[in-house]
Amino acid sequence: MTNILRHLIATVDAKTATILGVRTLDMSLNTQEIQATRSDPMVTPVVTGWLLVLCILLTLVYPASSLYAIFWQAAPKLVDAHSDTRILLPGVYSGLFAAVAIFSFRAGLNLWLVKPDAVRFARRYLLTYLIANIAYFVFWTLVVRPTQMLGLAEMGWYHVVGPIASTALWYFYLEHSKRVRDTYRHG
Repeated sequence: MTNILRHLIATVDAKTATILGVRTLDMSLNTQEIQATRSDPMVTPVVTGWLLVLCILLTLVYPASSLYAIFWQAAPKLVDAHSDTRILLPGVYSGLFAAVAIFSFRAGLNLWLVKPDAVRFARRYLLTYLIANIAYFVFWTLVVRPTQMLGLAEMGWYHVVGPIASTALWYFYLEHSKRVRDTYRHG
């Protein structure tokens, strides 16, 4: 019994000495060490500002507008189609831009959740978005062979000029933004 009692007292004394040693060590930390422990890289940065706007555009706005264009513009044309050309154009449009919308959602979600390589993935999305729009414009031009400049100008504005401007703007933002660098510095 006395051996057990001595062992318990020794254990309590060892724990007390450990606690006192830790407290002494804590008091000897200088402010630089304390600040270093506070900037823990495991804390997920918050997505705000223009970066949040880009996340909302990629995750919500572009996929929703693509689904709208597919289901309320392209799909009715598919249903009413009477020729191969009238089936081909909305079919290609629906398939291509549904895939781009899924890519957009994933890119926006990766940015929003501050995933590793999210910025690189978003840049790839932007280039894919641009290439898909230009490719569809070229495809449309080859299939339709427009005779009126107004139709060609409208498609060019919607599938070439607009995507070039938005891709350039957001790509430049992702490349040069201090907020993007600070938010994704660890990945």
